[in-house]
Amino acid sequence: MHRLARFLGWPNASEATGELRVPSDYPTIQDAIVAAQHGDTVLVAPGIYTGPCNRGIDFLGKAITVRSENGPEATTIDCEHRGCGFRFRSGEERDSVLEGFTIRRGRHAAYHGGRGSAFHVSNASPTIRGNV
Repeated sequence: MHRLARFLGWPNASEATGELRVPSDYPTIQDAIVAAQHGDTVLVAPGIYTGPCNRGIDFLGKAITVRSENGPEATTIDCEHRGCGFRFRSGEERDSVLEGFTIRRGRHAAYHGGRGSAFHVSNASPTIRGNV
């Protein structure tokens, strides 16, 4: 939808500026990342995000920013002990930015004896800042 809106020249301000909003424009963080283009920003509204497309979130090698609107005090990724919070494994570099989330109850069976995992970074060097 994001690309179609740009192509059609729809006047939605968030579409025009490369901002994709969760959950108002996209129901999950992963859905917004899939729709994002290099250079876009995914803005996540305050709340607690759970479920399959709100954990194990993969940047898909994109040079995008995923940021909470009001910081880690207001926006939480609850992994529900079913995976890690975010994955960077497709060559992401410093222009792939994750900022402003609390990530809790992460679990990654292959690492740390199945305990605590907010991020999984492999073959990537993203910018991760301001997270708890």
